[in-house]
Amino acid sequence: MFIDVEKRWDTMLDTADITRQFLQSIIGIIGRKTSEEYAAVTIRNLIKKLQPTYPFLQDIEIKNTRSLELESNVVVRDSLNTIQPKEVGMALKEIEKIIMKTMGKNAGYFFIRETQEKIGIDYDTILVKTMDVDLTLMQSTYIVEKKSIPLLHIEKSDVMRRFLKALMEALEKQTSKTFAIGLTAKRVEALRQQYTFLEYVSVNDIRYNLGSEEVTVQPEINNVDPLELGKAIGSILYDTDTALTDLGRNSIADDLKANLTLEYLVKLKEIGVTINAHGLGYSAIFKQVIKVLIDILGKTSTENNAIFTVNSLLRKIDSTYEFLKYVKVDSATGQGELYHITLTDNIDSINETDARRAIQQLLETTMESLEEKVRKEFIQQFKNSLEKKYLLKIQEMGVNFHMIELRQQMLNQT
Repeated sequence: MFIDVEKRWDTMLDTADITRQFLQSIIGIIGRKTSEEYAAVTIRNLIKKLQPTYPFLQDIEIKNTRSLELESNVVVRDSLNTIQPKEVGMALKEIEKIIMKTMGKNAGYFFIRETQEKIGIDYDTILVKTMDVDLTLMQSTYIVEKKSIPLLHIEKSDVMRRFLKALMEALEKQTSKTFAIGLTAKRVEALRQQYTFLEYVSVNDIRYNLGSEEVTVQPEINNVDPLELGKAIGSILYDTDTALTDLGRNSIADDLKANLTLEYLVKLKEIGVTINAHGLGYSAIFKQVIKVLIDILGKTSTENNAIFTVNSLLRKIDSTYEFLKYVKVDSATGQGELYHITLTDNIDSINETDARRAIQQLLETTMESLEEKVRKEFIQQFKNSLEKKYLLKIQEMGVNFHMIELRQQMLNQT
């Protein structure tokens, strides 16, 4: 039996699905520069060449593009799902590397980037998590090899310092500078008993400690076993991410990865630290939408009043969307603390239609509650305040900002 039907995103993707999408993306990239037929023949020959090393590649067939219309030219037998995903991942990485070697000086780097963009964030996330195919890491490794970057010159103290700074930058993006510094300092201090070498690490608020460095790492840290250092960094990351998600915020993995240069990602990987990027599930999207609404409403009022308004708006529409009944925002319990966004556990399993309609109705209901002078700028403010990746995802879902703006104009005329 062959798998050649695109599955819905609300079902679990298996190894065969991911492999098909990966190879189809590569053929599309090569085909755009040459021809679809040439690309198919190239990948077919490459798979055949690798079959002695990876026998399970016999479960993959690349069809002749001339005999196809709308059908995918990559089909995969579902027997591939009986192979360990990481073994299949090794074969996919080998295919990518061989193609890169045949390209020009800089083309290999752009080929990986194009593969990552074409395959999409959801497939890319699954590739990393289940098949150990990290295209971002492959990009960084490629640059290191091409530029002969002296990674040995990056000391362990440099890695720890840069990691903590990048961590705080990612935290500050979702919270505040005070919260980011405070939480990071607490995580480091809490882990000192388990990792005694963290006594050589300190996190300071340079706004109050003039003349000091934000992150100070003493050279003694360079004598620590690299894997032990990796475990400590991994624990700091896990504890920080857990504390943040417990408060109803999104994982910092994506932003942290973006804040680190490719050289440092390679060095972290060497000591056992892998930062897995997360896809944009509905839980992440709804948290971000609610946060932006509170930020906008809080500009003309207080944060607590904004939270009260958002909770009231959610209660107005939760009779239509059952999953919204358990969505609420709790005010911060003390100075310097964060408000807490609570979502229902199964929100990521709702269908796209319900998610789209709920977001659109929440925006319309919010707009209707505003005074006319604030209402005029609301949608533009919302789009400007929402991080680009969330805005693009919401638009992909079909949220129609133009229709909301038309509704806004009608309200202004009444």
